[in-house]
Amino acid sequence: MPYLVYPQSDVRRLTLLDRVGVTAQNDADLGNRVLPEEFVTEIGSQKDDFQSVYDKYNSSLSIKAKETREKKESFSHLEMFVRDFYDVLKRRTVRLDHPAEVLRFYNVTINGELPNFRKDEDLLKTAENIVKGDANAVSAGFPAMVNPSVEEINMELSSARKEMEEVVPADRAYEQVQKDLFAKREPVDALIREIADYIQFAGRKDSSSNLRRTMRTYGFEYKYLKGEPVEEEVVESETSENE
Repeated sequence: MPYLVYPQSDVRRLTLLDRVGVTAQNDADLGNRVLPEEFVTEIGSQKDDFQSVYDKYNSSLSIKAKETREKKESFSHLEMFVRDFYDVLKRRTVRLDHPAEVLRFYNVTINGELPNFRKDEDLLKTAENIVKGDANAVSAGFPAMVNPSVEEINMELSSARKEMEEVVPADRAYEQVQKDLFAKREPVDALIREIADYIQFAGRKDSSSNLRRTMRTYGFEYKYLKGEPVEEEVVESETSENE
């Protein structure tokens, strides 16, 4: 026996409620009202409310993804500049026969080992140390670094800080609208079950197959046990959808 399944995704919830609104109006126009008029109005109101929160969720998710991507790209660029800086610094130290102690101005160990960038904050701190270290090295009589210069490092550092700061509010906004959407799902699911109850009560004297056909016109779906024959109208519906 086919069994009724309720929508599990937000898209399916909204699709069903849209279908209910259209079918309920069509039935009313034909003089065969299944759902009370005031109930249809309530369905439309809840559907619009849910749609609004769902749209905000998608928008917020898109903004969060954008900010996260831009932050990742910015930090990747900063890391490239920082590693280039250290590579050139070590080569210059050897080329100009500077004492190894000069590396300490830039927070590099005497043996030339680079800091570890396991966290975003580590990379930011390393770039900050480069900016401070170059000024201290120049004060100690060493030439300023070039290719990349400390000015270029500082520019990339500012960009990375900006992108990192913009991720936080985007993430907070996403978390809040996610909670709002979650809170809306339970009443919407209850509404969908109430719609099903109305239709099933109205068709209580119909055959099971005719009742299922009516339910499908309102957007409801049925599943079948493995090996169970599928009703003809379902096959036609699925075929047209696949096409």
